[in-house]
Amino acid sequence: MRLRTTLLLGLLTGCATTASSTQTEAPAEAAPASGKVDLEALAARELAPLSKQPLSAPDGSFTGEVEAAGAPTLQQEEGVLLLSVPLGTGSPLSCFVYSQPLDVGGALYQLVQMAGQRTDLQLVRTTDVRLIGDSPVVYAEAQYLVDTPKGKAAGHAKMMVFSHDELPLVCTHDELGYAESFKRITSALAGSLKSAGETPPAPRYFSFSILRVKGNPVGFEKTVMRDAAGGARLSESESSFLIPRSPTDVVARDSVSSELADKDGKLVSRDYARANNGELDIQMSLQQVQGREYHYEGKYSGKELNGNFTAPAELASEPGSARLIRERLLTGKDQELTLYFYTPSSNPVEPMRHVLRKGPAGARELSLEIGSVKGSITVDAHGMIEKVVVPLGGDSELVQERVTVRGTP
Repeated sequence: MRLRTTLLLGLLTGCATTASSTQTEAPAEAAPASGKVDLEALAARELAPLSKQPLSAPDGSFTGEVEAAGAPTLQQEEGVLLLSVPLGTGSPLSCFVYSQPLDVGGALYQLVQMAGQRTDLQLVRTTDVRLIGDSPVVYAEAQYLVDTPKGKAAGHAKMMVFSHDELPLVCTHDELGYAESFKRITSALAGSLKSAGETPPAPRYFSFSILRVKGNPVGFEKTVMRDAAGGARLSESESSFLIPRSPTDVVARDSVSSELADKDGKLVSRDYARANNGELDIQMSLQQVQGREYHYEGKYSGKELNGNFTAPAELASEPGSARLIRERLLTGKDQELTLYFYTPSSNPVEPMRHVLRKGPAGARELSLEIGSVKGSITVDAHGMIEKVVVPLGGDSELVQERVTVRGTP
């Protein structure tokens, strides 16, 4: 598997910066904060459904449609197609269709940074996480103040990133109000896009989970499992989140992994990459040499790593751990289960010990210990994870909850 990295950053700077900086210098409909204009009324504005306008890429790579008050315009640049959609308001909807995969967290982080270059940010947050087809989409907003000749003015930049493998999409709209209209129009646009390429075969297993902090959606995890030769399983996962550090500051993290497990669920190989705030900081590969001996190599925080380790037990994979949970914990055969996983984000040179303990009889909630970290997981009848709860410190906890699942592992 070719790992997803942060290729989007160079693409965004050339195209999105111009549109963003222009609108944050003079935000459409930004009203003087000290004036008599009803800011709440402006912020509450929404659009009635508009007529659908057809779209077609100049190179024939995709088609689609979008709600618009007039004909959309398309402009082809290297690696990206710029789409401007008139809405009949003071500011058009701006979208960018890319030719390479995007990291959702890194893209949103950069859009927020660009929005804050010439403004005084007041609030930055994710507002929605959902699935369109089999692809995740994350919505975020930046509320801000900006100096104008008439004094301080309020603005509201809305953003979305659609993580489609073939037609990744970024959309922005910088104008007070129209928050739900922005979601409606961009969700429909993303769902309408049709690639000229072939549709990949359906996987044997698909799951999508939403990550929340204090009930607010902050990201997602998507997992796809496919059959491999000899009864093996190939599992591919991607995750992205924007964790708030303050009302105006967020941390973005994107990761992607691919693991191959043999027919018994034992780990054969794993590739993993992670980016923080759009900067790639981990890229590691692991390969089974023989039995419990494994070879790792890659980069961790800029340092080259290359070596071998012998695991205390054969390393677990996602389907393998699910089988052990199902057969040993859920049946009551064991009350405790110790598994070893290769988790480069925690330790790139040796496996991590996970201890799972069974809860009350009949319950599928298990306690989890990874070193000093304690949390809980809830599994389904197959032993696959439905929910994870991990404390973040203070009264905060990260909750990952599965909302969509198809097939069997």
